[in-house]
Amino acid sequence: MNTNRFVLLFLTLANIAIAQNKGVMPFSNGKELIHAMYKAYEPGKWYRHFTFSQEMEYYRNDSVVKREVWHEAYRPGSLIIKVGSKSSKTGRLYDNFTVHSFTEGEKPSKSARVHELLLVGLDVYFFKPERTIQLLDSLGYDLSKIRLDEFGGRHVYVVGADKGDEKSRQFWIDAGRMYMHRIIYGQKGKTNDVVFGDYEQIGKNRIAKTILFRTDGKLALIERYYDIKFPKTLPEDWFNPEKFNEVILH
Repeated sequence: MNTNRFVLLFLTLANIAIAQNKGVMPFSNGKELIHAMYKAYEPGKWYRHFTFSQEMEYYRNDSVVKREVWHEAYRPGSLIIKVGSKSSKTGRLYDNFTVHSFTEGEKPSKSARVHELLLVGLDVYFFKPERTIQLLDSLGYDLSKIRLDEFGGRHVYVVGADKGDEKSRQFWIDAGRMYMHRIIYGQKGKTNDVVFGDYEQIGKNRIAKTILFRTDGKLALIERYYDIKFPKTLPEDWFNPEKFNEVILH
């Protein structure tokens, strides 16, 4: 980054912080916030590649009904999931706004899917803001709505819903650090409320280590991340659906 761009970015973030501390909204809509999120971590300040494992606890009526371990790898626009082991033939691959589903011994299936958690939590720092905005518009987020709020002791910007509305599609962004704390979205007639928590600094990277899912107000799933790594590159084959059964994550 050249000196002029650095100074401009510093002043932009400083002005946002000053406005937020005074209780003034520095953005007129969610589109401006998306641009600010992108600028806050360019160039290359957000991790481009990310591998991890996670313990999955599924809940029904506040009791654990199933446990699994998933192993995953991310690059902008793509995520591979192996269920059970790093060489598993069961899992999913999200790539190019398509989800490929794999179950060992069965024929794979695929369907169109924009993964909202990936889009707002990770891809937003790599996609051009206009692309992110177009995708959020297509999913039904009302980007004209933005407000200041608090979450977990942090000031946040809430895009997509008025105060007290916990049904409409919306996302909650940390006002100082420009990462996501919460996202609410509809899926298959149900409302999913997802909270990213236990943020931890690992080297230069800040990562949420616990993700909690509620469906229609009831606890449905808790994900706990471990074995977190940030490699410089990842093999192309990991994100090729034709190669899924051959891939061994590491």
